[in-house]
Amino acid sequence: MPQALEEPLRVRDVADAVVATIRRRPVAILVPAALIGGVADALELSRHNLVDYLLLALLIAVMFEFYVGYVELLLVALESGRQQVAPTRLVRGALGLAPSLFAASLLGVSLPLAAAGLAVIPGLWLATRWSLFAPAISRERLRPLDAIRRSNRLVRGRFWPVFATVTVSLLIEHAVINGTALEGEALLGSQAVALLATAVAVAAVSAPAAVTISVVYDRLAASSKTSGSYSSRGTIVSS
Repeated sequence: MPQALEEPLRVRDVADAVVATIRRRPVAILVPAALIGGVADALELSRHNLVDYLLLALLIAVMFEFYVGYVELLLVALESGRQQVAPTRLVRGALGLAPSLFAASLLGVSLPLAAAGLAVIPGLWLATRWSLFAPAISRERLRPLDAIRRSNRLVRGRFWPVFATVTVSLLIEHAVINGTALEGEALLGSQAVALLATAVAVAAVSAPAAVTISVVYDRLAASSKTSGSYSSRGTIVSS
């Protein structure tokens, strides 16, 4: 079970936990990330059509939040002591949460992106405060708005550690997705090679980013239980 936070959230500790988690279940974590990488190939093919490109980028962002929800279900299963965790069972569990994850993603992804388009700093602030909504839905079965409120409460007072772990990992992921899609063919000289490179690179960064979100959420959620428990309506109640 996650330990209550008695020390500040440290980048090195989170990174070690992410690596350990991926090593523990590499297939269950990396295969779904490869699917996101495959979809990212469509960005490479649509890079000359701005509307299609933006819609695909939003789709990939929503898919990533589904993936985060899947990873959180995996961590819950591992915490329960199960030695064998069937990925198909986790996928079915994530699909059961699809309406909430989709609704929360539309708000939790599109608004920070829009804010960042207007001004970078407000966009990054909002993205950081709302970055933990997907695992909140998976673990606590919260409604979309409650999950976003939960994320906001967990990040409050820990903005910079969450920014340094979660937001930075997301920025790296987005940079890799867009960089390989826009410049891959020019750099590699072949569309086929560029598509393969895009799929591999996106999978390589999506997995650590998703696990980072879940690890940070679990640690902050564990610390919040020291003073109370979280109700399904989005409020802290005394234990």
